[in-house]
Amino acid sequence: MELFLLSVLLILTVFCFYYLFKPKQTQNAPLPPGHVHWPQKIFETLDYISKARTNTIHKFIAARKNKYNTKLFKTSHIGQNMVFLCTPEGNKFLFANDYKLVRSWWPITFLRVFENAEEEITPEQVLRARKQFLSSFNEPEALAKHVGITDEVVKDHFKLFWDGSDEVTVYPIARKLTFAISCRLLADIRDREILDELLPAMGDVVAAFFALPINLPGTKFNRAVKGSRKCRKIFVDIIKQRKIDLFEKDRKEANDVLSNILLENHRDGIETKDVVLAKNLVSLLSAAFDNPSVTIVSIIKNLAENPEIYARVRSEQLEIAKGKAPGENLTMEDLKKMKFSMNVLSESLRMEAPASGTFREALNDFTYEGYLIPKGWKVHWSVHATHRNPQYFKDPEKFDPSRFERNDPIVPYSYVPFGGGHHICPGKDFAKLQILIFIHHVVKKFNWEKVNPDEQMVRVPNLKAAKGLPVRLYPYNN
Repeated sequence: MELFLLSVLLILTVFCFYYLFKPKQTQNAPLPPGHVHWPQKIFETLDYISKARTNTIHKFIAARKNKYNTKLFKTSHIGQNMVFLCTPEGNKFLFANDYKLVRSWWPITFLRVFENAEEEITPEQVLRARKQFLSSFNEPEALAKHVGITDEVVKDHFKLFWDGSDEVTVYPIARKLTFAISCRLLADIRDREILDELLPAMGDVVAAFFALPINLPGTKFNRAVKGSRKCRKIFVDIIKQRKIDLFEKDRKEANDVLSNILLENHRDGIETKDVVLAKNLVSLLSAAFDNPSVTIVSIIKNLAENPEIYARVRSEQLEIAKGKAPGENLTMEDLKKMKFSMNVLSESLRMEAPASGTFREALNDFTYEGYLIPKGWKVHWSVHATHRNPQYFKDPEKFDPSRFERNDPIVPYSYVPFGGGHHICPGKDFAKLQILIFIHHVVKKFNWEKVNPDEQMVRVPNLKAAKGLPVRLYPYNN
């Protein structure tokens, strides 16, 4: 009898909690269709993880579109009640309503990895430093300066890791390349020992963005926090030394972002804490190197699988090389001539965008397409909802760079590898720049084939080649 009463009490308690914390619906609008409660939510999460590991998240979305609604559905994702928007119109709606209906949101792990180093850091200091860093990447004049420096770093990279090799594993050395480029342009770091010390720590930071926030020894999150602190300490030491080098030698200009910011602040009489600059360097570096390296891997894979496309890319790049003197660096004008190579880059981003999308949080209750999005719920726009959707891209599973040079109109907001709105990727032009320069040199020097013909890209949770993409190299006698 006592067991029966306890069971009844437990059931009543569960129902009370459900109705107590169930979002209040306004305007008589229903919640989007889908599952966010136990036990279904665990199956939603497991299905998403399963699709991610085979890089078929678009099938996860398509199945729910077919079952519930073609425009949106709700599910449980990364531990949150999450509404997926599934159309270009949904993407546009979110991008247009930043800071109105929604705001940017990231998992708590992401925020804690970049914890404040000192309590006295103010948001204004962080925002000013970030704005200074980003302006150095977005302005056309700054980008033009970056071309020659990036070309030098890429040439050195090939001498170190490709030339004279019969086989390379692309993923780890692509990360070394994009990391070296980012460190050179951000802080003029050239010392190989410092780069080799920073990269593993930054790798731990990036790997934990969607990990469980469990700060115990051996966990991804714990390694990320330690990695973030280590990188920040290294950058603080670099900043202190850079101030000495700049101000004692009375230098008026520099080629790296950090030095220019220090000079600008010195001229304006503004004192920014070293730890603020270091924190921004860590957060920007985490974004600057990882995604471009993944796209390089994707391009190498796709060119190996499509020799006729490789031939067109090589022909275009050899034509550009004819106009260069021996040892002469590429320029922005050269990059503008890489039209088909840019199409290859765009198509790789369509099929295998490094980031699945980003998240927003509802600032208040609002309705979309007749459904209620409650305050505090998370909303996700995903490249997988449109990039491989035949409604927007004909024959979406085919790698076809020519789709970007035909007159086929691309539906606005259906192609969103860099996001949109206030939170569009600020480094998108810089990312394209370094990838195009890499393409120029790799096709000039080598043809290649995949060691594992069936190897594909997977998300665990970040996009990567399943086995690192080892390739056999066939060098040209240029």
